[in-house]
Amino acid sequence: MADAVQRLHGDLTAAALSATLLAPTVTIIDRALVERASSNRPLLRSLRSHSLVALQRPGSFIFSRPFGLIWTLYAATYAVANGTETVTTALCPSKVDPITFTTTFLVNVPLGVWKDIRFAQLFGRNLESATNALRVSKAATAAFLLRDGVTIFGSFTLASWCASIIPDSLTSQPRSKTILTQIAVPVLSQLVATPFHLLGLDLYNRPSVRWRDRCVAIRSHLASATVIRCIRIIPAFGFGVLTNMGLRKIFHEQCDVSLSERSPFEST
Repeated sequence: MADAVQRLHGDLTAAALSATLLAPTVTIIDRALVERASSNRPLLRSLRSHSLVALQRPGSFIFSRPFGLIWTLYAATYAVANGTETVTTALCPSKVDPITFTTTFLVNVPLGVWKDIRFAQLFGRNLESATNALRVSKAATAAFLLRDGVTIFGSFTLASWCASIIPDSLTSQPRSKTILTQIAVPVLSQLVATPFHLLGLDLYNRPSVRWRDRCVAIRSHLASATVIRCIRIIPAFGFGVLTNMGLRKIFHEQCDVSLSERSPFEST
């Protein structure tokens, strides 16, 4: 029992540290994307100004609401994924993958939508009445759900499927194929996910415009937003996941060493 608790403690610590490392980059990118969609502020200008603020006033940046929203999203996602895998491995090892995917999806998607609605409220422009805002938030939420469905499918299911079709002439190692697809496929999924992201933001910021005007606005932002979201997915579902996995492995190995050093009397 004690070793299971220690492993879960390591799972939570790995999740918290990983989220802390990736949150600054994702916070800056997500805020810049919202400001670009809502007020047409140049993307590079937003990225530069918010990066300078983070460097000049790191304390204020880290304890700001946007940083907290991003940190909560990824800390919770990694913690649930880690904890589910640890518990399921002990109780039902044959179903680790589907159970872990399901719990991670159920946590990541609602929190992701909640984060995007909060970012739109903080940095967007919604001048409609409260009643209309409720209707709009439902439509925006639906768009964000579609976006996250595409991203999760590309990051987990489709990436593993594509690993088997990589030719041996490119790489013959199964692990190398997995790493390659785990980086490339989530990035490419943003070609489909980004229009839904922009649609959700536009529905929130401009609920009453005609669809023709909405499509024109989305198309004008699509190229730059797609590029930046492709870049954004790398720390979130690339380096962040790899860091979380590496830290989790270290903490579990320390738990195993601690367990092996106990005397037979203590272990019983």
